Amino acid sequence: QRTAGGRYYFTRNNSSIVAFAIGGKYQPQNGFKIIGAHTDSPNLQVKPVSATGKAGYQQVSVATYGGGLWHTWFDRDLTLAGRVMLRADGKLQTRLVHIE
Repeated sequence: QRTAGGRYYFTRNNSSIVAFAIGGKYQPQNGFKIIGAHTDSPNLQVKPVSATGKAGYQQVSVATYGGGLWHTWFDRDLTLAGRVMLRADGKLQTRLVHIE
């Protein structure tokens, strides 16, 4: 049960979070307002079929995502991080990974 003055949150698909507060003077007959926002953080997404290699190096194919200033990325150390899905113990599971 949600009550006036309460603060709540829920997650959706393990990738979104929705947080909201109910004002202390809230009455159901007064209706409500919703404000939303999201970000598209620039990143390189690993392609579904990504394993490749050249000149003895193992490579991963990626695609750009978001409005990045890509020329500023050339001198950065890159890592691999995100959510992966895998089958473990006969069940499909999601895990967060960060490979430096």
